[in-house]
Amino acid sequence: MFRKVCIYPLKKDVNGLVLKMRVAISLIPIFLIFLISCTNNEEVITNYPFLQKKDENITLLFSDDHFISAEGNYYDALLDVKRRYPEKIRSFNIIHSSDRDLIRHYNIQEYPTLLVIHNEYITIRVEGPLKKIEILELLEKALVQKID
Repeated sequence: MFRKVCIYPLKKDVNGLVLKMRVAISLIPIFLIFLISCTNNEEVITNYPFLQKKDENITLLFSDDHFISAEGNYYDALLDVKRRYPEKIRSFNIIHSSDRDLIRHYNIQEYPTLLVIHNEYITIRVEGPLKKIEILELLEKALVQKID
């Protein structure tokens, strides 16, 4: 009346299935991060109209209240470069550390951070507390190469 059922061969299949499910589940977060990063770029550009300018340098200075003393050199350097090359830096935008979308989007790890973006590509990235002359040299070197 009762049938004997062999469990051992099924157990191997169950272990294989469990392994496949673990691999599939571990890939889900990677896929979601990839999916979010693809849509995030379009959302950020849509939410910040100043990032939509084409064929123009977009200058962003990421600011944090805890590092305000180091930002003075960045302001001075930007104003000097703007005076020397008005066609290269028309204006600059100050982005506060509370603006998490842009901080995450541009992977800002250190303050102050200066980005010059041209057609959605970062062409200049300067980070951390630097002397005005160091910032000027980096900016002018990058901007003069584009002028020539």
